[in-house]
Amino acid sequence: MTPPYRLLFSAGEPSGDLHAAGLLRALSERLPGLAARGLGGPKLAEAGAELDLAYGDLALIGITGVLSKLGAIRRALVTLERALEGCDALVCVDFAGFNKLLARRARRRGLPVIYYICPKAWAWWPWRAAGLAKVSSLMLVIFDFEEALWRSLGVRAVFVGNPVLDYLPAPGPPGDAKRIALLPGSRLEEVQRILPVMLGAAELLKKRAPELSFVLPSAAAQIGEMTRARLDGLDTGRIVEPVGGGFHAELSRCGLVLAASGTAALEVACLGLPQVLVYKTSLPTYLFARAVVRRPWVGLPNLVAGEGVVPELLQSRLTAVNLAGAAWDILNDEGKRRRQREAGLRLRERLGGGAAARAAAELAGFLEGRRG
Repeated sequence: MTPPYRLLFSAGEPSGDLHAAGLLRALSERLPGLAARGLGGPKLAEAGAELDLAYGDLALIGITGVLSKLGAIRRALVTLERALEGCDALVCVDFAGFNKLLARRARRRGLPVIYYICPKAWAWWPWRAAGLAKVSSLMLVIFDFEEALWRSLGVRAVFVGNPVLDYLPAPGPPGDAKRIALLPGSRLEEVQRILPVMLGAAELLKKRAPELSFVLPSAAAQIGEMTRARLDGLDTGRIVEPVGGGFHAELSRCGLVLAASGTAALEVACLGLPQVLVYKTSLPTYLFARAVVRRPWVGLPNLVAGEGVVPELLQSRLTAVNLAGAAWDILNDEGKRRRQREAGLRLRERLGGGAAARAAAELAGFLEGRRG
């Protein structure tokens, strides 16, 4: 009798945890008895994985985030390398820097490395993508143009669709133009840098148009707790209402979203909602990113579209005054709102859904092929 497969998953952030869980559920249907373990969060655990580590403090941002957590990173790598013993493969879900280090350790052990939701190598200089290709066995990519890139570097790559659409509801009619959602990010450092600017912009907009309302939806419980705790420490927090319930349903009620760059910005675009995309990180991280990223944008809606469909405010340009001004322009320009909605719906059609099921089929075939 063929022994069941054993996989180690590594998903170090809330979005990765969600997508890893979707893949594990779909894979378990194809591979009875599958055992999974590794790094993840509550979603991956609910899907049946045994967590050797919960991602917690490992959610990193850039150079300064890494430097402040070097000890935790080393300990996590040691723990997960031990957990690789007896596993058939390592499955990396996003979380680029950490997973590349773990992938190297897996390859030294002779284990295949599968990426689901690959690092955005197409935005890097070629040498960074080539380095990742050397440690990868199979790339399950979520943007159609990634397939050719990875294949050109000698990696087996398959476009499986985008997992965002596996759980995103269908776009509804335009939301209430007087209701604005704030999405300051999913990690503590993001929230600390971005939320105060968003609140300052909300205060300026409220003075200009008292009928406006501002809400703070949360995609996960831990994100909601973190942002609410930050609101309690800010005077301007009183003008924003934290809301529970369905994250996407709350977003769809809004006429505009102020969104930190990341998966959430892509979701906003695919819901057909207009947005202003923002980001602020430490200066060393920003300078490093500008040195290695080849594209003029940082937000996924713009990167995937290949054009600036969403306005971006980054680093020193991200001020309360600038953000309030960009938001006001969109609120008072129906043409801009319509063009963003149309661009987002085109993007949604291009991405394609059903990613978890297709990724599971490819991964199951890969594993079965190795056993012969």
